[in-house]
Amino acid sequence: MIIARWLRPLAGTLVLALVGAAIASCFPGRKSSDYACSDDTDCDADRTCDRGFCVVRDGSSIDGNQCPAACNNGCDPTAKTCKILCNQSNKCNSSTCPSGYACTFDCTGPNACDGLLCTSGAQSCVINCASTNSCGDLRCGSSVPCTFNCTAAGACQSLTCSTGACTANCAALGACQEIFCSSSCACNVTCPTGACDTMACPSPGATECTKTGVVGAECSSTFAAECSTCQ
Repeated sequence: MIIARWLRPLAGTLVLALVGAAIASCFPGRKSSDYACSDDTDCDADRTCDRGFCVVRDGSSIDGNQCPAACNNGCDPTAKTCKILCNQSNKCNSSTCPSGYACTFDCTGPNACDGLLCTSGAQSCVINCASTNSCGDLRCGSSVPCTFNCTAAGACQSLTCSTGACTANCAALGACQEIFCSSSCACNVTCPTGACDTMACPSPGATECTKTGVVGAECSSTFAAECSTCQ
């Protein structure tokens, strides 16, 4: 059959496309379902579980999206926010908040955040302890504002604040043990009856920065002007 001259370029292109498709079929790619995951243990060593899929980790970012590797539950590089999921035993014991970021740690596994330190380079840290024994001793670095949310019975052990603003919400029976925030520039603690053991609040001069001005009561930064000195 004679092909019209104007059709010859199209015919050539079609032949190349068919040949390319045949070659590609000889090298099947890995199915996207193979990359599905529930946590990092489902992934290869060079990948991390990010929103249900194993994605490449290059040491400082995930798949080139400029998220620090520590932010395994997503981040916003522009707003400098970082989400860290701690859903396994000892998952985040040595995890740190990337410098310059405001981090949220969600501790849902047993002993998932045992000894977690919010390092001094962070903008701030929110640490959520939502199950029994999910958090051990939690600490804040110098000048870092920290919020501890201990919402289950026996969720947290000791909470230690530094010079930054500190908030502790202990919302269940025995949710918190010791709370140390005597150095904080503004400390606020919520502890219903039976939720906390002991606490040390700021006491500038002769003022006890508690809700009643009495030692042993819940810490409060609004009791007197000198109880709130954050810059």
